[in-house]
Amino acid sequence: MTTILSKVEQFLDSDDINGARDEVAQISIDLRKIDTSVRDFAALLALGSENVLEISLGVLGRRLLKNDQQINDDVIWLLLAAVLSRQTITSNSPSRISILGLVSCVNNWKLPIFALLTPALDSFLKVSLSEGNPLITEQTLDFISTWGESYAQAPHLSTQLTKLQSFSQLVLDQVDDLDIKEEWAEGLEIFFQTAENIKYSDENIWSAGGKLLKKIYDPKNLNKDIATNNHNQVKDHIFRLITSSLAAIRTILGQNGLSIAVRIDNLKEKNLWSVGASVIDKLERLLQEIADVTFQNITKLPAFTPPQSVPGSWTIILQMDITSTQSNLLANAIASLSSKKNDSNEINSFIADSWEDCVLSLKEDDLKVELAVSTHNPDLNITRTISTVDIADIENSTLINIRILSRDVPQGSSLEKVIEFASLLIQYSSSLSTVRQKFLETNKISKRTFAYYRRSAEILGLANERDQPTTDCYMLDRLPTQSAKIRLLAYKFISSNVGSAWFKWQNANDLLEIKPERAAEFLIAVCPSLSEKSTVQERAETLQSWVKKFQKNF
Repeated sequence: MTTILSKVEQFLDSDDINGARDEVAQISIDLRKIDTSVRDFAALLALGSENVLEISLGVLGRRLLKNDQQINDDVIWLLLAAVLSRQTITSNSPSRISILGLVSCVNNWKLPIFALLTPALDSFLKVSLSEGNPLITEQTLDFISTWGESYAQAPHLSTQLTKLQSFSQLVLDQVDDLDIKEEWAEGLEIFFQTAENIKYSDENIWSAGGKLLKKIYDPKNLNKDIATNNHNQVKDHIFRLITSSLAAIRTILGQNGLSIAVRIDNLKEKNLWSVGASVIDKLERLLQEIADVTFQNITKLPAFTPPQSVPGSWTIILQMDITSTQSNLLANAIASLSSKKNDSNEINSFIADSWEDCVLSLKEDDLKVELAVSTHNPDLNITRTISTVDIADIENSTLINIRILSRDVPQGSSLEKVIEFASLLIQYSSSLSTVRQKFLETNKISKRTFAYYRRSAEILGLANERDQPTTDCYMLDRLPTQSAKIRLLAYKFISSNVGSAWFKWQNANDLLEIKPERAAEFLIAVCPSLSEKSTVQERAETLQSWVKKFQKNF
């Protein structure tokens, strides 16, 4: 069975706009209750092209004007959430005006389900005011002025309000009609004064949207046909919007620092607490790795605050008490992971590798996890989620039982520098920043390269995850000759994840049987997260250097 969305897209592909409009108009949408027609319309709004969005909103707008019955809150919420869940709506799209008509149907912004949408809607309005054409900016200003007193009842982040007020004033200054200008100015003043004084406290906001969405898309309510796939996609899109909104609302209601929302799905374990704790541990590790390459100084991130779980779901709200600068750096890095653009920047590649490693680890536990962050920076109040589903399943190697993560593969090619790092770690075990300063002064290398050797020490078991020297590190430091030290590192390499995987992959029984020239072939086979040829080659050169040195001293 062809879906309504597919039919509409086919008409547009044939440049038959009237046919597409007639197809949408045939949907007998009932605004009094959630049914299949409403779910089909939500699919058009969430999944369709921008042309489909414009046509659908035009048809919906005429229905709303003709409607003489009360509109169900759940229906309006679903349609509005479907629109806001879209990845982008261009700044000059006529749909921006039509969306305002849909927004104006919300009578009570105090309701948790609608308050949940305000962070995304504020961002939408901000773009309409700052980047839209004159008609869009004036219509947006008219909406805020006319409906602002009601909309002000929802929770708003003060930094977003500041931006909205600034852009609103710029638009207002260009209005020629003095009567309209005065009327809009009065409405704007009421909105901003009210919004800044509202103290939102309804804790149902944490769970209201998720509960409603599960009710709307309960499998028992869906027909077993091809349209169900579209409905599930809409549900997933809106869940991601909710996750982003929860992080933003935590910023509104919580303390300074980084606000984080995590949603876990597809749980197989019965012990939910242990699964959640494992996910939190992995995400803490991810953020620490990002901090290692984005912060100016070595900084051990604090642990997440005790998690707040959303009733009726496995969604966790977290906070990390760090500075505004650190929060923005981490949030920008997370936001960059949601972009489809390829970036050759070395730091961004490192962050992407860390995220792919985290995803592979989560998928091994059959978990679907999405993450959103928020800070008080207006550009980072609400960010798109990153999700494990964004990274396609990588074809398994024929040797499926042999797989390593990119973080298991060293990048510090000089074993002598690894030994030097280990010695400094013992001398200054309480200050990693001092270790870095001494290491950089001696070797005249970049901070990025320092991170490579820091990780190499971890791979070889010389440093733990807290950057403390291990027993093996002290043993290495006591050995009298460089050759003896290299031999110890050779044994540590054999027992490391990358070393033992190479033994299995090549079916070797002795280090001398390992063929250094096959390093790139080995990595391609067992480390799927190293997808770029240049990255594979760089890591392979490090492995070749290590193995040759080991074999020479073995």
